[in-house]
Amino acid sequence: MFIEYKVSNFLSIKDEVVLSLDSTASSKLPGNYFHELDYKLLKTAAIYGPNASGKSNIMKSFHFALDIIRNSQQYKVDTRFLNIPFLNDETSRSEPSKFEFTFIKNSTKYIYGFSILPEGIVEEYLYYKPEGENKKTFFKRNEGSKGKRFKFLLDRKDQEKWGKETIKQKLYLPKAVNDYNYGKMKEVYEYLANDLIMVLQVFNPNWGKYTRERMISDERFKKWCLDIIKKADFGGIEDIIVKKEKRTLSGIEFKLEGESFQSKPMIKKEEEYFDLDFVHLDEKGDEVLFKENMESTGTNKTLNMLGPIYDIIETGKTLFIDEFELNLHPNITEFIIRLFHSKQNRKNGQLVITTHDTTLLKKSDLFRRDQVYICTKEPNRSTDLSCLVEFDLRESINFENAYLNGRVGGLPFIDESIIED
Repeated sequence: MFIEYKVSNFLSIKDEVVLSLDSTASSKLPGNYFHELDYKLLKTAAIYGPNASGKSNIMKSFHFALDIIRNSQQYKVDTRFLNIPFLNDETSRSEPSKFEFTFIKNSTKYIYGFSILPEGIVEEYLYYKPEGENKKTFFKRNEGSKGKRFKFLLDRKDQEKWGKETIKQKLYLPKAVNDYNYGKMKEVYEYLANDLIMVLQVFNPNWGKYTRERMISDERFKKWCLDIIKKADFGGIEDIIVKKEKRTLSGIEFKLEGESFQSKPMIKKEEEYFDLDFVHLDEKGDEVLFKENMESTGTNKTLNMLGPIYDIIETGKTLFIDEFELNLHPNITEFIIRLFHSKQNRKNGQLVITTHDTTLLKKSDLFRRDQVYICTKEPNRSTDLSCLVEFDLRESINFENAYLNGRVGGLPFIDESIIED
C-alpha cells in the first residue's frame, strides 16, 4: 500500500515536495481510508493548481523515477540520463534529482530512494520496518564516498560482491533481484515495478484494447462494466456486445517524397479489431443496436478506463492519473472517485489524480481535508505542494469556495490589461 512519495530538484521542483496518503486522526468519512499496520491510509487524493504550477511535473517525476527502476538493467557504462534539475537556481543545476517511495508490502514498511545525475546514480538506499519492530537498513549506497560505495547489513558476503559488480549507471535494487535472484528484496522491486501505475495520458489507446479483450474473456468483468455504465446513467444502455474480428486493409497509400506526393497500392494486410454494439431499447421496448461511434465520447472513454480501474480495485494497486477529468463529465469523475471509496474496493486500491475540476470540492461527503493538495508556483520560482490540513480550515467548510476565493492559494493570476479598452 502506498504511503508517501518525495521528490526534489526535478524540473520546476526545487525543494522537496511530499505527497502523502497517510491520513490525519480525523474520523470523517471512514470509507475514504483503511487501516494497514499502524497507519490509516487514504484511498484517494487530488492535486489542484493553475496551469504551469507543477502538478504535471510531480506526476512526471514519479513516472521518471519508476522508469529508471524498471529499465535499470538496460543501462550501460556510456548511458547518460536526462538532465532534469531545477534550472532557475545556479546551485541546483549541478545537484542531483532525488526520489523516495514509502509503502507497505506484506506487513512490512519499506523506504526506498535514490539520487541521480546525468552521468549516473549518486545515492541509493533501502530501509525496512517489519510489524512491531524498529526500522532497519537493507543497504546504503554512496557513489561520492572515498571509502566503501555500499554498506550492507544483511548477507554481506554476497551483497558486497554484487555491489562491486554494479556500475554507476545501474540501480542496485533491480540488479540484485534480476541478476542475482536475491529473494529478500524481490517484493520491494515487484511493488515498484508492478503495483504503482502511472498514466500521464488518461485515455491511453491500450486501455480500450485491454478492456474490450477482457470483456470477451471474463463474463464477471463484463457484468461489472455494464453495471457501472448503467449506474453512471449513460443514456439507457442495456447491454454491450463485444466481438473480436479480423478485417483486411487495402487501398491507396500516399507518401510525401521531396516536395510531391507519391501514391501506390497498399499491400493488403489483415488486422484484428473489436466491434462494439451498445444495446438500447426503443419506445416499444425492442432492442436497438448503436455502434461505438454513435455513442458519446464520454461513454467510450469511461468504458476504456474501466479495465485498468477494475484491476487496481481487484489487486489493491495504486493508480496515478494526470489531468483526470479530461473530456469526462464531472459526474463521471465523481462517480469513479466514489467507486474507490465504496465497499467494492475490497483490496483497498488507491487513486491519486491531478485535476482542475473544482466541482469535486463542493461535495462535503467526497473528500476530507487530508485528501486535497494545492500546487503553487510563482513566476521563476519553484513548485510548492501543500495539503489542506496545513490551512486553518474546518472539515465542514466548502472546499471549493476556500480554493476559488484564494484562501489556500493555487489560483492563476490573470492580467486582463491586454483585453481592456
